Amino acid sequence: MRTRAAVLYAPHTEYKIEEIELDDPKANEVLVRFVASGMCHSDEHMVTGDMAMDPAIIEMLGWQQYPIILGHEGGGIVEKVGPGVTELKAGDHVVTSFVPSCGRCPSCAKGQQNLCDNGAHLLSGRQEDGTARHHLLDGTDLATMCCLGTFAEHSVMNINSLVKVEEDLPLDKACLVA
Repeated sequence: MRTRAAVLYAPHTEYKIEEIELDDPKANEVLVRFVASGMCHSDEHMVTGDMAMDPAIIEMLGWQQYPIILGHEGGGIVEKVGPGVTELKAGDHVVTSFVPSCGRCPSCAKGQQNLCDNGAHLLSGRQEDGTARHHLLDGTDLATMCCLGTFAEHSVMNINSLVKVEEDLPLDKACLVA
């Protein structure tokens, strides 16, 4: 599907609102239409280059940092779920969590969800399977901040990075604690 996103192509540049191509959610992923997004100082650090990683490390790990859709504080409505998703359904209200929690890894099992194994790839700019769901219209992959990319009208993310909230909770306020 096509949607719009604020894309940052490199540090020390301005966001560009672009029409992008968004893949369908894969297993354990969800398509969310964002209603609101907060802007955190970590987003600004990506603009200033303060969070830029060493290019040699990025290449060695096969990660991507730019171009990127920033934003990790989001509130939205589930539009579609991928195979295997039973916790959420279309129409559910959700907020994003930049610290995923699978509930099954050793850290989660010990009550240390902040150390979830899923967090190991947060800076990769890719989904858990190592691939991108967001693409420029020329096919170039887009990274997403914390595997979320809330500076977009729609985004696809892992179920472990979403928290269902009550429908009467204002998403423009709830996203600020995401």
